[in-house]
Amino acid sequence: MRAAQDRPSAGEADKHSEIRRQFITLIRTGRRTRAYTAKRPTDVRFRQVLHPESRSPLTESGMWREIARLLESEIPLTAIVLDQPPGENAWVFCARLAPDLPLIYVKLQMRGGSTVLLRSFHASEHDHD
Repeated sequence: MRAAQDRPSAGEADKHSEIRRQFITLIRTGRRTRAYTAKRPTDVRFRQVLHPESRSPLTESGMWREIARLLESEIPLTAIVLDQPPGENAWVFCARLAPDLPLIYVKLQMRGGSTVLLRSFHASEHDHD
């Protein structure tokens, strides 16, 4: 995968505000999936990520709530072009659910403008901001 656009710099307008708004709306209304297919493989390990308050493993619904919360906080998104399927777009970000928790990696894809497909949710391989 390769970056299609760089992260916005400080003070720069959010280039991804429309896709961010769509992701939040679709996630909050339950129009979301993490279904694995050979064409669109996923790597979703939400049980290995701790809830920021209870410190217990996240549930699937808790994972989606945290993704929406991070998107609402205007976490910077990076647009990428996928290898699988070739040429399709996705948006990624890394964040901590709490200052003392490991960095997580999240990759989202829009399917037909009506569903969010979660491609990745797991501890980041690079634990730095």
